Amino acid sequence: MSQTQSDATILELQYISKSYGGALALTEVDFHLLSGEVHGLVGENGAGKSTMMKLLAGVFNDYSSAMRLDGTETRFDSPADAQAKGIGMVHQELATFQHLTVAENLFSRGVPTQGGVVRWGRMNREAQALLQELGLDIDVTKRMGELSVGSQQLVEIARVIFSGARIIILDEPTSALSAPETRRLFEFIASLKAQGKTIIFISHFLEDVLEVTDRITVLKNSRKVTTIPTGEATKHLLVELMIGSEAKILQQMYEEEGAAVARQERQLGEVALSTTDLTQPGAFHNVSLSLHKGEILGIFGFMGAGQIQLARCLFGAEHAQSGTLALDGQTLRLKNTSAARDAGIAYVPENRRNSLMLQQEIFKNITLAHLGRLVPGILQQRREVAIAKEQIAAVGVRPPRPMLNAGSLSGGNQQKVVLAKWLTRQPKVLILNEPTRGMDVGAKDEVLTIVQNLRDQGVGILLITTEPETIVRIADRSLVMRRGEITAELTGTDLTKENLMRNA
Repeated sequence: MSQTQSDATILELQYISKSYGGALALTEVDFHLLSGEVHGLVGENGAGKSTMMKLLAGVFNDYSSAMRLDGTETRFDSPADAQAKGIGMVHQELATFQHLTVAENLFSRGVPTQGGVVRWGRMNREAQALLQELGLDIDVTKRMGELSVGSQQLVEIARVIFSGARIIILDEPTSALSAPETRRLFEFIASLKAQGKTIIFISHFLEDVLEVTDRITVLKNSRKVTTIPTGEATKHLLVELMIGSEAKILQQMYEEEGAAVARQERQLGEVALSTTDLTQPGAFHNVSLSLHKGEILGIFGFMGAGQIQLARCLFGAEHAQSGTLALDGQTLRLKNTSAARDAGIAYVPENRRNSLMLQQEIFKNITLAHLGRLVPGILQQRREVAIAKEQIAAVGVRPPRPMLNAGSLSGGNQQKVVLAKWLTRQPKVLILNEPTRGMDVGAKDEVLTIVQNLRDQGVGILLITTEPETIVRIADRSLVMRRGEITAELTGTDLTKENLMRNA
């Protein structure tokens, strides 16, 4: 992106430090944000990105040293205080009201009234004018749940701007978007920049950071490594700055874009899970697949292709209208998720936070799903903790402290806890929905190594993701879904990013 921002510093952190329970999350970090720029922020999970953004968004103010806004030292008392001073944040997990209209979401902090009566027409007209001013063509009378994830995200950004934000923090904004939606978002960011808005762009997709930003700040182990102009950066350099000496090894693990992957023939076990003409109207239809023991079967598709609803049906969270599901050759009718669990099917959803009790200890999160079988009789915390310690060590949760709250962990380590939760009793089939979403390359490597180890132990793994690189890297085969249908099955050297994208 061209360097058109001014040289004026709009926001400055002066050697900020912040700790949680004695552990430093930020260590003497200095940061300068220039007016009208798009500033990238990258680093591994746990590097300090989230802590830094929470500080800027007013989530906490118990940090050392100073923050300056427009040259004046300030300290936000709350998110509302930060917003009142012009800072807004769009989180990775969108905080939208799905059952309300676009206009109602835009006016969620106060609808126009007259004599105590809501002026619906006026609200719709003002909402439409706001979106048109921002260059967005979205029907404000539609319910948010009817929009694609990409459109919902654009509305959420518009809502933040409508609240008065001139500094907009975007947290992993492309993690759930298709390629066309990502392109639309980038065009929107360019238009916001042209209107004088300042944007902080946080992402693990380094190609996106390189395309859309003016400057990039790299964090590592709670410290700032450097800030460099985007024109001087490359993906290889960023990975090296983020990870250090491990960078070259990790780079080699990821295939170059566009390269076909040579795959060794694997000896697969018997069919573990199969479906025949499985159909859920409006989501997917006539889906037939076979997953073998000791196999990683990918399912690739853009958001809305039907893969999430399919996964939920296979775990009993939703129900197909027709078709059959079989486990170990026996027809299976799942009334609910408990029945799926008891049958030997485990499911990790796309939003890891929905699988965790963030305010509860790690050990409770790990043992809860199988508590009755793991700790029969009277509940004994000592036994629970011992079981959790084994799983924490097996999946590499850091820090390896079972008494910590799950919410205090980085995203990558939270995902490991979700995996540990289901691996306390090894399943026959493990369904993974976006298992590496929002993770840096180091955390992805650790999680995917766990998945491969499970495959080698004979577990049948269904890997559902919108990240083609993940499928190319570890899947033995991959199905491609588009508009609720399977459009291709790719194996061997045909399993490439290009073929996945083309068939999706």
